[in-house]
Amino acid sequence: MSAAVASAALLLTACGADGTDDKPAHPVFDVPVEQQPRQALLTTQAARTASFTQTLTFTSPSGDTVQTTSGRLDFPGGRAVGSSAWAVAEDLPEEARDVLLGVRLGAGRAPAQTRVAVEPDTIRLRAGEAGYWLRYDGAFDAFGTGAAIGALRGTESAFGGTLLEVLSGAQEVKQASAEKGGRTYRAKLTAFNALRMFPKDLGAELAADIDPHGTATPVSLSMSADAKGRVTRAEADFSGLLDTEDSALAEVTGLRAVLKVSGFGASAPVMPADSEPTLDAKTAVMPVGEMKKGGCADLTTGTRTLDMMVSVPCAQRHEARVFAHARFDAAYPGHKEARRMARDACEDAYGAVPAAWTAEAVEKDHFGYTWPGKDRWGAGGDPVATCFVETR
Repeated sequence: MSAAVASAALLLTACGADGTDDKPAHPVFDVPVEQQPRQALLTTQAARTASFTQTLTFTSPSGDTVQTTSGRLDFPGGRAVGSSAWAVAEDLPEEARDVLLGVRLGAGRAPAQTRVAVEPDTIRLRAGEAGYWLRYDGAFDAFGTGAAIGALRGTESAFGGTLLEVLSGAQEVKQASAEKGGRTYRAKLTAFNALRMFPKDLGAELAADIDPHGTATPVSLSMSADAKGRVTRAEADFSGLLDTEDSALAEVTGLRAVLKVSGFGASAPVMPADSEPTLDAKTAVMPVGEMKKGGCADLTTGTRTLDMMVSVPCAQRHEARVFAHARFDAAYPGHKEARRMARDACEDAYGAVPAAWTAEAVEKDHFGYTWPGKDRWGAGGDPVATCFVETR
């Protein structure tokens, strides 16, 4: 009798009252199609961990300039480790290079490669060949420079700047195919949603003449999910945002991102060890005008802000040494005259610089300098020029 009861129970779980299969609903494919990209994102996050690689390609007559980011994500833990590297077209105009990579003091621009480690309350970055991590704690916004640091952290995953950030904004969703149990979709994004992927300054340059709050959908999006509904690939064409006739990116004719996701549920990201050299950005990163005379610095802060430095001990490898500051009390003389005044002040100061400082310079009898903009002159202003030599 017990065997018969068990058999009947098995039949009841297999069939509904109308004789159809009573299978559990699929978490992604059984919701309305317009909701499936968002559900696929949630299912990806539910996998707890994943690896990603993304290429962001800027097409121009000079050739392709490509940013490649890759790393490992811990969705519930809000942690990620990864890196970002640029391969810049050889003939890309200087102005465009500076917009994409970020400009810095001195002759160079920001390094082409940066390592990033993100935790719930901390963002660490290691720029180029730096021998230390810069640690930004909490909601860092010293001197109004926090936007670029904040962009390193995503809202849909700990690592910012990937297509995972925009999938929930998909509109006009259509299923394109169903293969091997998975699905592929075609959709659109508004400019507002698409720009969530980019640092604030780069997004503003891309869409200078586009209303980001408008209803137009200039960005096309495709997305693939595996049989479990997890995102495995996404691709977006941002070329419709390139209304850049008068911008530094006027030569860029195409912009496309391709994201690949894999390694679901495998090991969590390995964060930098506590023993690795680390500088606290709250004390190490400062405006160049606040550096001590004779102080040594590195020039890449991750803030994408021109007049910032990382103060480092002179006993370790460094990129610059500040040798003088010059303060002005006159009314604003205009951009060209302010620059000339700064240059002349630094040239006068250079003659009294200790020989040990100038001996470090990359180029003999050559120095760099900053000069105060219009907002630093007048009541309450502090117009300061800073003079430095580059040391490598």
